[in-house]
Amino acid sequence: MKANGDDSPGGARPADRAAKRPAGRPFRRVPDARSVSMLGVGMVVGAVIGAGVALLAAPGSGLDTRARLRRRVKGLRRETGVWRKLSRELRRAALVKRKLLEKRAEWKRIEMAKGDAQRAALERSAEKAPSA
Repeated sequence: MKANGDDSPGGARPADRAAKRPAGRPFRRVPDARSVSMLGVGMVVGAVIGAGVALLAAPGSGLDTRARLRRRVKGLRRETGVWRKLSRELRRAALVKRKLLEKRAEWKRIEMAKGDAQRAALERSAEKAPSA
């Protein structure tokens, strides 16, 4: 018998003494809609404040800054070629990866065929060998 009066195997608790329930609230990982919306509002407000500070701290006058922004927006509209180039590059990378995977699969098929041929040869030689 043990010092605490528990003589059950493995140190299990007696049936009359149940385990205590943990104190506190359980952790919930699911965010509520209000906290998510407040995060979004905070991000928008931060972006607006950041843009305002950037315009106020700009090295040029307001007229120069607006003209520079206008030129950048027009330039971005013309740079759709960048996205086409990225699209072509991603397609090419996918094609290269697909060919590599196909080669690996073919090598595995060849190795398996070699193994099957070797097994068959061993079986044929075992059939031809005289039994003792």
